[in-house]
Amino acid sequence: MTPWRFAKSKKKVMNMNRCLVGTVVVAAAFAAGCRTTKDVLDDYEKNLAAGNYGSLGGEVRELAAKGDDTALLWQLMTGSGDFLAGQTSSTVAFDQAEDLFSDNDRESVFAKTGSGALAMMTNDRAFPYAGAGQDRVFTCFYKAVDYAARGERDAARTELNRAAQHQENWIYERRRDIDAAAKRMKEDADAYVKKETSGYGATAPAGDRDAQVGGVLSDAGFAGSVNEKCGFDPAASGNLDALAPKDYMNLYVHHACGVFRWLNGDGGRDFFKDVVNIQPGNSVAVRDFKEADAGAKPRNQVWVYVEDGLCPVREEWRLDLPLLLVPGLGNYVMYAGMALPYLRERPGASSAWSVSVSGAKVPLVELADVDKLMRTEYDVYMRGALTREITRTIVKCGVQVALGVCAEKANDWKTQVALKASQTGVAVWAASVTAADLRCWSALPKKAYVVRLDRPADGVVTISAGGRPDVSVTLPDGNAMVFVRKPSAAAPAVVKTIVFK
Repeated sequence: MTPWRFAKSKKKVMNMNRCLVGTVVVAAAFAAGCRTTKDVLDDYEKNLAAGNYGSLGGEVRELAAKGDDTALLWQLMTGSGDFLAGQTSSTVAFDQAEDLFSDNDRESVFAKTGSGALAMMTNDRAFPYAGAGQDRVFTCFYKAVDYAARGERDAARTELNRAAQHQENWIYERRRDIDAAAKRMKEDADAYVKKETSGYGATAPAGDRDAQVGGVLSDAGFAGSVNEKCGFDPAASGNLDALAPKDYMNLYVHHACGVFRWLNGDGGRDFFKDVVNIQPGNSVAVRDFKEADAGAKPRNQVWVYVEDGLCPVREEWRLDLPLLLVPGLGNYVMYAGMALPYLRERPGASSAWSVSVSGAKVPLVELADVDKLMRTEYDVYMRGALTREITRTIVKCGVQVALGVCAEKANDWKTQVALKASQTGVAVWAASVTAADLRCWSALPKKAYVVRLDRPADGVVTISAGGRPDVSVTLPDGNAMVFVRKPSAAAPAVVKTIVFK
């Protein structure tokens, strides 16, 4: 190839290179041919919504046993499947998840090596699944419910205490990961630029990277697109300093912890007070607080909790960085793609829950909107993730520009070929690693409801969904807590009962 033939049409060459980028990426995806995390989560969702609880544990259990960077998620999914199938092994899976959580406590996942020395320059999926605040809270809570249903009250009390502590630690844990991710992003971005350009004496476009990122985030058009697709406002959403306990506290778990301690004879008042402070109109919590505050001891009282539907899951949105927002990254850029997660909300199992006692129907009241809790966690995550993804894209584009400019100025065709090959390689690699992190514990409920009632003389309590009886339980004398889980309208309800004789 002669210098003239190589450079006879820059536009034509760039178009050919862009085609090459797309071809390589498609070929790589086709060649992979393996089941992705998304495939596994989608199949799990289908079985969960259909009520095929016995089929939930198979594949995720095998994946958990591999111990890779998503092992924590697979342990949580395994625990959920076993919990719904009524298998005592659920506490084993959740215990193993707790061990992984504890390992993350010692060091943020973003401070770990990840899959490669410059892992942050790929995508967030390169790091181990860390789990969010609700992951930890529900892990302890589900263990507590299973322990208590088996009569192991001391173990249940310990897990409920842990769940409450994780709620207290929520802000601290989020802030720690945000700081660790920001530090790692800067380190890996600087190292990546040096690695890709230093061998040719190329220099990435001058400019303050933070200012460039800020310019993208503050652009009304870009911010509007992100808000429209993701429901995330880059200027306001996910600010930890602006959050209050009502934004992240799981009142379902908090109230159930209070009831358990009250019936177990060791407190509960302060938990009810916290719930009432956030939900002053919740008639159940108000009554519980007043009685516990007065030192009353419940007799033949029943609390029924219903976990309805399924929480939001993450889907991928791909878009191109508007290069006009970052001056100097124009004609030499072959690939400027980004990928962000957005939340797909899923339906509830019923729009109205009630219990029938001795012929009378009593409605359940909403205690926790898990969708909103997950939205808070998503917003906090996105506040860092969006900045990271823009940074990655700007850096990768900058390297493409640096190599392209160098190639244009090179005096011999061999150097031009080498530089163009490197430029194309950078673009191909950038396209191949652009992906959103879609990992999430997708078995959690959409909402939680509660009702308190006197135990009927015959002990029979019938829980109805949408006005139609769905499940009945017969309770012996004494106080009781009844937990009902219904992932979808088509799925059978799962019931776990705790009796305090």
